Amino acid sequence: MFRKDDKDRNLKKIFQWEDYLNWHKMSRQQKINLKRACLFPFLAFFVYRFLSEFTYAILLLVCIYLLIRFKNRRRITK
Repeated sequence: MFRKDDKDRNLKKIFQWEDYLNWHKMSRQQKINLKRACLFPFLAFFVYRFLSEFTYAILLLVCIYLLIRFKNRRRITK
């Protein structure tokens, strides 16, 4: 089931906390990835707040758009 004799293959690191603790030795790409990972919860919070506040307005606009599109489609086929 598992290949235990294949020890010398390179594995991609997923959890790099040891690397993230030493900021000066990190590569430029690792620094960017760490900043993105730290800022993602803030982005998710703002998106959640926006959607929770304007859900009904967004749904109303989508319904109006679909209604107008449906009426225009019926008008073209006649």
